Amino acid sequence: MARPARRMAVALGLGLMLAGPVLAASPLSDDAVRAEVARQVPPSWKVEAVVLESAESAAGPVRLSVRLTLAKTTYVVDSREGPYAFVRPVAESGLEKVLTGTATTAKAKDGSVAVKVELQNVEVLDSVGKPTEELPGKAVVVGSEDAQKLRVQLDAEARQRLADEQARRQREEELLAQQQAAAQIEAQRLERERQLVEARTDQINDLRAKLLGGERAARIAAYEAVLGGNDPALRQLAIEAALQSRDPVLANLALKDWIARHKTIPVLLYATKEDPNSDTVLRNLGPLTIEVESFSGVNGTLQAKMGAPGYSIAAPSAAAGTLAQTDLTVNTFGCVLNLRLTEHRTLDGLYRCQTLPTLVARITVD
Repeated sequence: MARPARRMAVALGLGLMLAGPVLAASPLSDDAVRAEVARQVPPSWKVEAVVLESAESAAGPVRLSVRLTLAKTTYVVDSREGPYAFVRPVAESGLEKVLTGTATTAKAKDGSVAVKVELQNVEVLDSVGKPTEELPGKAVVVGSEDAQKLRVQLDAEARQRLADEQARRQREEELLAQQQAAAQIEAQRLERERQLVEARTDQINDLRAKLLGGERAARIAAYEAVLGGNDPALRQLAIEAALQSRDPVLANLALKDWIARHKTIPVLLYATKEDPNSDTVLRNLGPLTIEVESFSGVNGTLQAKMGAPGYSIAAPSAAAGTLAQTDLTVNTFGCVLNLRLTEHRTLDGLYRCQTLPTLVARITVD
């Protein structure tokens, strides 16, 4: 009878070993441990079962194992293009993984019991990718029809961008070439103007140097060369320089040219301090003018009409005059005008009539 009883004890022990460890009484709740594990693992994993082993001591940690099931198919990013992520599948839904760890409890101040779970091999979940909603960008599965259509679209957009960029660069290069050509033309124009200004400046300075220095023959030759040309600016400069020179011959030539180019020459009159009646005569006399009828540039003789309307003695009448070097004399019946060139480019002198006070006279050589 002893042998059958012994066989029954061995079978019972073997059955207990196959059924798993015998759990000791523990304050840990399966639901609390399950909730804490679910909180720690990614949301794509579902907690299927939690197995708690016997604790070595009442206060010690409890070893546990957790069986997880993948709730969604997972993927990894193969490439990124703009907002799109081309992904490849890694694991199908239903994949199982087992995590191990420990669980302990601790009492809070309010008397409640908190569960603390430490998973030891949670890294095994990292190698299975993530669901599409957890990946960055808009996920498109590599090899799918959507991926093929999107690839065609992206390639067309890339070709268009390249064409647009090439067209933009070509426009910029053409614009730059136009700007460079315009800048070169402007630089050439400015250089020509600079050269013309320098040449004109040298020409004017050379003329002034010839008119104001050197020998008289050179001065006269330079003056006559300018008067014989068709450059109004140089002609004016030559006349001004000649009038300001101390050479009476050169000044005489300038005065002859000036008189020959004027048909009417106004004469300004001023009263004198010596004769108090001159101011009254000046107010009544009116403007004095010389109306040139003919002038000889050879001997300086002048035929004209000269006079002022205020008095009969000074009324406009035939006049004859002479330019002798820088002195101009004009005679009418009963009146005479005597003037001399000054350094201020004026002909200053006196206007005398037989029955009128003498007045100061001036002609501005402009």
